[in-house]
Amino acid sequence: MRQTMLRGLAAGLVGLGLATARIGPATAFQPPQGIEAVQAGFDAARLEAIADFVQRDVAAGKIPGMVLLVLRDGRPVLAQAFGEQTPGTPMRTDSIHRIASTTKLFVTTAAMRLYEQGRFKLADPVAAYLPELKALKVFAGSEIATEGDAPSPVAPQRAPTIHDLMRHTAGFTYWWIGPANAVRRNQREQNLEGLYDLTGEEMLAKLAQQPLLYQPGSTFEYSIATDVLGHLLERIEGKPLDRIVAEQVLQPLGLEDTVWQVDEARAARLAEPSRQILEKDPLAWVYPWLDLRKAPKRFSGGAGLASTAGDVGRLLQMLANGGAIDGVRLLAPQTVRLMLHSDHLNGIRGPRNNVDPGYGWSLVNPVRLATGPHATPGAAGDVYWGGITGPRYMIDPAERLVVVAMFQAPSLRGHYYAILRQMVYGAMTK
Repeated sequence: MRQTMLRGLAAGLVGLGLATARIGPATAFQPPQGIEAVQAGFDAARLEAIADFVQRDVAAGKIPGMVLLVLRDGRPVLAQAFGEQTPGTPMRTDSIHRIASTTKLFVTTAAMRLYEQGRFKLADPVAAYLPELKALKVFAGSEIATEGDAPSPVAPQRAPTIHDLMRHTAGFTYWWIGPANAVRRNQREQNLEGLYDLTGEEMLAKLAQQPLLYQPGSTFEYSIATDVLGHLLERIEGKPLDRIVAEQVLQPLGLEDTVWQVDEARAARLAEPSRQILEKDPLAWVYPWLDLRKAPKRFSGGAGLASTAGDVGRLLQMLANGGAIDGVRLLAPQTVRLMLHSDHLNGIRGPRNNVDPGYGWSLVNPVRLATGPHATPGAAGDVYWGGITGPRYMIDPAERLVVVAMFQAPSLRGHYYAILRQMVYGAMTK
């Protein structure tokens, strides 16, 4: 048994290698025991307790299944599948999941590679590349729900920049992220966040007719800004976003299961929510909205990808390594610090900060500040995020730690992130 487990763990080191992108077949990997766990800086019994916790919640029907990946120094200390991928089908460690906003990590990494090549400056106005957005106005009504006609939009005090897109201060919003008002209602009615009705050009043309919700640079509001960034990259490169992400990120890292459409060859590995989640979770609308069996009419830079725990983990490990993995360098360490570990808000906040206390925002996700309240262990510069469909991830550079959890339970994603995070840190011995 011990030798079998060690062979499985060794396979995991190759599979995450980390030489390729995949972890392996269903439930092939278990936590290391005894001396192996001690060498990794973990208590084997406490790692097992994490697995037991997830398994209990699967058995209780809280989640249909989960893939949990914990890496330290690039080595898997826990890589395990739990429960069902679909009713009657066991979850696999290489099951494919809708990753929703984790897409932003892939797209922003591609963008920063182009940034390093001098293709744009962060201070560039968005309209320099998307001229249809040159005449954007700003909503002058109340941010909260209002009835009747809203006041006429006003001129922006300055133009939104690419920097604003990445740090979500451009003035855009999501229709579902706050109380209904004229901007969010129009965004929903026009289906500006949809993937299957409008092309990128059509989406931008409609977006140009809608005012920004806030003055650029004034307010942090998590939003469709990364979708706009994706279409901006398409203009810069003269090619669709799927090719840009493939050339800049997926192909260099060997990520073969990160896709914009789950084709027939991969369909048997697509994880789905349980009937209970579909019937009771108020965010279950995200699954038909993000079908991924259909070819998209536009590539959503903010939410359009499906992926595996192994693919996401490999991208995260590359970033945790300072921009390189297995001899392949995608980004300079200085660029990774700028992109991932620096707070770009400098005190800017909004009605919904969307981040845990004590965190700011980098160019892609929350980043822990040196000061401020913290509900979970970690250190300044650690980052986390995920997606509305359920996935969560984190990088702690100080502890050389990467964690990925893939599951389908949208309203429970914050709960599992906090619980799993405190249990992972609680299992560490050094």
